Amino acid sequence: MNASVSLVWELVGLTTLGIKIYALADVFRRPAEAFPFLNRLTKPTWLAISGLSIAGHIIFGAFGFLGLIGLVACSVYVVDIKPKIIEMQNNRR
Repeated sequence: MNASVSLVWELVGLTTLGIKIYALADVFRRPAEAFPFLNRLTKPTWLAISGLSIAGHIIFGAFGFLGLIGLVACSVYVVDIKPKIIEMQNNRR
């Protein structure tokens, strides 16, 4: 494989790992009582999902089945759950 193509795949893999780490860090920052008000999964569940997605990424690779499933799950958190929690926190002030 061409060296530049390998570099692109490495960068994509690191970017997906970054998304997963960002999701995990953000779940840690959010208050646990915010999650049930959204009628979504609890904070410990999101911590487990994002933590396991990072572990799957490291063990099986970014483009393995668990790596891709973890990316989807963490992306759902980042684009759906996180904005709703922020909105709820802003409305409470």
